[in-house]
Amino acid sequence: MNRKKYLKMTMLFLLILCISTMLIVIFRNVYFTTIQDKLIQNIEQKLEKIVNTQIVVEEEPYFLKGEEKEIGLIIIPSLNIKAPICEGTSNNVLKYAVGHFIQTGLWNGNIVLASHNRGSYAHYFSKISELKNGAEIIYITDMGERRYIVTESKVIEETNVEVLKNTDENTITLITCITGQRNKRRCVIAKQY
Repeated sequence: MNRKKYLKMTMLFLLILCISTMLIVIFRNVYFTTIQDKLIQNIEQKLEKIVNTQIVVEEEPYFLKGEEKEIGLIIIPSLNIKAPICEGTSNNVLKYAVGHFIQTGLWNGNIVLASHNRGSYAHYFSKISELKNGAEIIYITDMGERRYIVTESKVIEETNVEVLKNTDENTITLITCITGQRNKRRCVIAKQY
């Protein structure tokens, strides 16, 4: 085989490989976005039924099992975030939603939530480092809606469990990893107003 023909075949192979890879990434992103949007719709429908004093039938989300059930929504207007919250912080939960640390409060005290900040799965907290003191966070569950104001943003060690402790004051704590700093976490704390 002459050199020119070999070069053409190699270029064709690389082109097909690139196009295939791009299509896989696009379809994967569409798939996860569709599931995330469906999860938000499910939560909004359940919350609407509660507001209208209808009986809510407990339905497991089709992709989450057992204790990984839907809790509510978190809205951060300044970052244009509207995300579903599910129980637990397993890999399965964090693929689609913001995860709730089971050992922390659901309504009173310190509510601690986690999400990815990058990657092909749900990365709702990709911009929480941009949250400034005074930014609003809205937390909605079947118990109601609460509004919080950011009071602190800091970097912590991944082993820091102090941020999971309960508080007398109603607070919401958001945690995500930091790009390039494997043992560090971004932690944003907001207090109810």
